[in-house]
Order: sequence, then structure tokens, then C-alpha cells
Amino acid sequence: MRPDLRSPVASLLASLLLIACAPEDDDVELRGVLITGGNSGGGTVFNTHALDNQVFSELEPLGEPHVGPGLDSVNLAGNIEVLQLAEEGGELVGYDWLGHKYSGEALLGSQWIISFSSGLLEIPMFLLHIDDEGAVPHYQFYHHKGETSETELPNCPEGKYGPGHARVLSGLSVDEDNGEVSEVPGLLYLACDTGATGKAADLGYYDWARSQGDLELFETAIRVLRADYCYDGQSHTKPGVELVLEDRWGIHGPSPEHAMDPVEAVWGPNGLLCHGKGRLTDIACLSKRKVPECPNGTTFETYQGAQYITRLHK
Repeated sequence: MRPDLRSPVASLLASLLLIACAPEDDDVELRGVLITGGNSGGGTVFNTHALDNQVFSELEPLGEPHVGPGLDSVNLAGNIEVLQLAEEGGELVGYDWLGHKYSGEALLGSQWIISFSSGLLEIPMFLLHIDDEGAVPHYQFYHHKGETSETELPNCPEGKYGPGHARVLSGLSVDEDNGEVSEVPGLLYLACDTGATGKAADLGYYDWARSQGDLELFETAIRVLRADYCYDGQSHTKPGVELVLEDRWGIHGPSPEHAMDPVEAVWGPNGLLCHGKGRLTDIACLSKRKVPECPNGTTFETYQGAQYITRLHK
């Protein structure tokens, strides 16, 4: 069961202990393909969504011209053609030419044709499972390995509890070169829960950013998970690092049992406000930017502009 991180019970959680690392499920071949935008040396990737060796996260509206990966068609069971896709309240919905709305089980078994290289390569993917036990649905898309194989592979690679799920985000684009999140109306983003963008959304920060009308809050959350200390798209972490995450808004607040864990960093909207021992050592840009070390007993009261505090779990 997927926890409802936006529920009143979850909002009262004292802290969150999470693994800030490259996805545990990385297949060696896929990992090489999926490490993009400053991840060539390792670290947590932005997203893990792919068809074979074709990596993509963002889908332009149906029927729109595209240079990169694009969505050419969506057909439901019964050969019903979807002309418009949208995310409504976290749920994926489709509309046919008569304006009829389809969601939930009506989308199961649908075939999506994704084109690459300006239409020179087309790969179908299929929606075969929906996990709707949490706050918002998460979707499992599959594709066939190679053109002639009937072997089904999940688009989101295997995670700790099985194949990854994608949460559908809308109206945003993630620049994997520098980590910036920008508003792009009409764009859909398939965020695997095995990548940093999907994890940040599942932790509640996408919904919070939307409620505040400020996508930079979500952008910073992604940087936190990726140990992007210099806010330049570079990830500085490794598998197996346990991290305690706290935020100013109480989505995941401080707790006595972790109060003595060493502060890794205090994260502001435009950069680190202070740093301690990082997940990796020798982060050159911190000294170049003269980021001070965090004093003992650092809290949100210490830095009024702080949004997130991370601590390295002992």
C-alpha cells in the first residue's frame, strides 16, 4: 500500500527517514542510459522512465508537433481513440472526440504510440496496472523488449517492492542539465517513483508547490534528494546513504530522535545556506561559493530563509 503523504496523519509525522541514493533497482544497462544531466559520475537520476534504451519523461499534448519524444496516439480497449490527455487532481484522464471522459479502469490495456527522432522510430507502450491505494493514482506502463519480442518490461525499472510506478505530473518541465523546473502548460511528465522527481512528488512536495503557486519549492526538493549542493544539476550522492529530511511546512517535520544527527545541509530557494558533512566529500563548488558550515544545534529558526534541512542518519 502506498502511504498517503498528504493526509492529516502523515502531516503529523515527526520525520522521514529515506534512502538518498541511486535507484536500488538500477539495471546496469539501463543505468548507463538513464544517467543524464550531470549524473555521469553517479548519483541519483532525475527520472528512470524509458522504452528499451529510449529515455523520456515529458509528453507534448496529443497532435502537437514535436522534435524530441512525442505522443502520437492513445487507443483504449474497444478501439476508442483518445484525442486529449490531462492530469486532473493527480489522476490521468482521457477524452474522445465526443468529449467522453475516461479514467481509472477504462484506461487499462490502452496502447500508447511514442515516437522518437521526429517520427522515424515508433515504440508502443501499454498501461497494464493502476495503483490507486494512495493519495493519487500511480501507473505501471510496460513495453516489449525489441520489435519482435513479446517479453513485457516495465517502463519504470524494478524497485524495492516490484516494478516502479509513474505518477503523472502536469504543466512542468525539468531541465536535466541544470535541475531547473519550469512551468509549461499542457505538458505531461511521467515521474517514476524510482527517480528523484517521482520521489519528491510522492513525499508531498509537488502538491505543496502547486498549492503555493511556486514550482521552485518542488525544484529544491528534487535538488535535496539528488544532493545537488551547488544547484547546478550535479548529483553528489551514492547508494546506501540514509538521510533524514525535514521541511519548514511540517509535511515532514523535525523529531527528537533525530535532533542529534549531524546536519548535512540547510537548503534555501537559491542555494545552500550552510553545509556540514556531505553525502560525498570534496564538493569543490561549496568552497568556491563560500558556503558556511552549519553551527551546532541548527534549526529552521537559525536560518529564516531555510526550506529544507537534511541530516545524515547515524
